[in-house]
Amino acid sequence: MVEYFKSDQLFEADEIDSDKIKALSDDTRLEIMNILADEPSYPSEVAEELSVSKQKAYYHFQKLQDSGLLKEEKSENVSGGQATYYAPTADGYILDLGNEGRPFHLPERKKPVIDFLYPLVDEGKLNGNIVVGSPDQHGPDQVRARDGHLAGDIALKLGKYTDTDQELVKLDTEVVRDSGFDENFLLIGGVLTNTLTKKFNEAFPAHFSGEEFPYREISTPQSTYTEDNIGLIAKARHPDKLGKTLFLIAGVRNSGTEAAVRAFKNLESIIEGYEGGEFYRVVRGLDLDGDGEIDDFEVVE
Repeated sequence: MVEYFKSDQLFEADEIDSDKIKALSDDTRLEIMNILADEPSYPSEVAEELSVSKQKAYYHFQKLQDSGLLKEEKSENVSGGQATYYAPTADGYILDLGNEGRPFHLPERKKPVIDFLYPLVDEGKLNGNIVVGSPDQHGPDQVRARDGHLAGDIALKLGKYTDTDQELVKLDTEVVRDSGFDENFLLIGGVLTNTLTKKFNEAFPAHFSGEEFPYREISTPQSTYTEDNIGLIAKARHPDKLGKTLFLIAGVRNSGTEAAVRAFKNLESIIEGYEGGEFYRVVRGLDLDGDGEIDDFEVVE
């Protein structure tokens, strides 16, 4: 078994041999393989689709199975009889000519992170949006968001666990305008700059607790934080839509949000011990090289 790319997606493939090549030299067998690549089926059903006799279909199925191109997938009772469903033995088949090709690195997708990101990321597909605050004055406090650029770092991290070319990032004003609140969201920015964070704030197990502008306070079940460089990563059930989930990456101020984003980029270590359900981590941004910029973080809770 080898791996190959097609349309920027990775597939497993069997190396083709002379028996497989001989079996695929027949046009009807190629059509059968294409049909079964979509979903498993049984000979008489395929015979009807191809407008050939059942006897001919069984003959071609047998040839494909004998060459190692088909495998029995399952058996079911169909129209009073037992039908055996068949499927290809691989996603594809290649002829290896011995060229070494160009080496490349594939990032490892770790199961704990896959479990943590679900259902925002479902079977390698993004099932929701990253939402940032609008850079224009908006919301009840008429504030401009200044952390939209951080969505790029989040998208790069999610890209390690997704195979999608869809639009990843939306402004909070776009979601409000479309009234599209019943989705999985990853929210970047606090209640002052992201109106969706303000809307869903109380749903998170750790959240912004300041009652007055400018809301510079994050509370957890254990403590309250007001330092500028404090950031928060949190996960919660969507309060209004069953089966949907919300993620929050925010800080007391911009430096705290930067710390939270940096921590999210190290998600594999941040979620160590995660067993499902709600989640939060409070982090503190660090300026280790003394240039006034956050370049590291530490977990404080």
